[in-house]
Amino acid sequence: MSKIFAISSTGKSEKSFLDLRFGKCENIVIYNSESKESLIIDNPYKNSDRSGIQLVKFLHKQGASIIITGEAGPQVISLLQKKKSQLVLMDEEKIKIEEIIARINSKSGINKDRD
Repeated sequence: MSKIFAISSTGKSEKSFLDLRFGKCENIVIYNSESKESLIIDNPYKNSDRSGIQLVKFLHKQGASIIITGEAGPQVISLLQKKKSQLVLMDEEKIKIEEIIARINSKSGINKDRD
């Protein structure tokens, strides 16, 4: 069964870094773990009020069930719980999207132990 990940990104390539801001992130990488395909889109809500809430609803419609970002507010966390979506918070500011995808694809997964 495929899992759809949504990763907050500072740029428009897999060489870009994780954007620690969820609602105000520049871009979102939507990654399908089964097909290994990714799609990078502009965050349409980054300049809006309640951007995180709007982004969660948008990503849910895209089929994303796992959100990877640096931080999320309490309303976003509550909405993700209601939608039964998983939230993975990473504190690695200088981690590239391609490295996150490599972790997703590794046997030990995204929460793999660091050296």
